[in-house]
Amino acid sequence: MFSLHSALPRAGARAFSTTTPRSLAKMQLIGRLADTPAVNPTSTGRDVIKYAVGVSTGSKDENGNRGVSWFRVASFSEGAQKDLLLSLPKG
Repeated sequence: MFSLHSALPRAGARAFSTTTPRSLAKMQLIGRLADTPAVNPTSTGRDVIKYAVGVSTGSKDENGNRGVSWFRVASFSEGAQKDLLLSLPKG
């Protein structure tokens, strides 16, 4: 027999998110470019912009340096966003 009480969430239980699930995740990286972005054509003729971003992590050590996590990014941006990415300098 089905009990409505067992189907309801427990008091104090928290859900991870109340929004509907999506097939695409969004991430924001704030850091520095390892090198100027490069444009590479795909086999279908579409351009892909590739670059690496270094993001500082953790607290500073005794020398004042922080750890860095590196992320390789591939973007299929077009128009003004593509022009902006390609104009960014290293650093």
